[in-house]
Amino acid sequence: MAYRITGRKCGAIRFNPDTGTIDKESRTMSSKMTSYALETGSTVSDHVYKNPEQVQLGGILIGGMDELIRLRQMWECRDLVSYEGRIRVDNMVIINLQEGTSSSNLQGGSFTATLQRATMVSSSYVEVSKIMLMSEADGNRGGQQAPVKNAGVQPVASQQVSENAYEKYVASYNGKSSSGPGQRKTASYNGVRSK
Repeated sequence: MAYRITGRKCGAIRFNPDTGTIDKESRTMSSKMTSYALETGSTVSDHVYKNPEQVQLGGILIGGMDELIRLRQMWECRDLVSYEGRIRVDNMVIINLQEGTSSSNLQGGSFTATLQRATMVSSSYVEVSKIMLMSEADGNRGGQQAPVKNAGVQPVASQQVSENAYEKYVASYNGKSSSGPGQRKTASYNGVRSK
């Protein structure tokens, strides 16, 4: 069986009897659920969030360190990789890479890698030519805009105050009414305390 890790930027690593083999594959699919109580009748799936899928690989490389260097480059460049083996996955990123050496494999090494799925989305857009102009919204479809008239400042809301009420208000501040605030007509405090 052929095992292969292919990166978009860094090329491919093909595991065959001359270069090495993958001896461990595992897949992790996990979710996270809210810790708050759910209302009766609510949909449970609205409160469960899927974590990105992860694949763990373990392998041995022989006959040189070139493939291990390429695997390290895939991790350093945050390359988008696909893996083909007994498990087949696309759009993965190496998020964890462990390298090892042993005396039984002097020319190569071993590795353990964790790949995590990169969730790909596309942005939405609106074509500008499709937006209706204000003159079209007003019903003027001839392509000519209606002239704009300057109406000046217009009051939003008006309130009538009777002349008698206004006089009472002014008198309350002039000391002519007992219903107004109790203020002094002239200031008597100059800031200096008297003893």
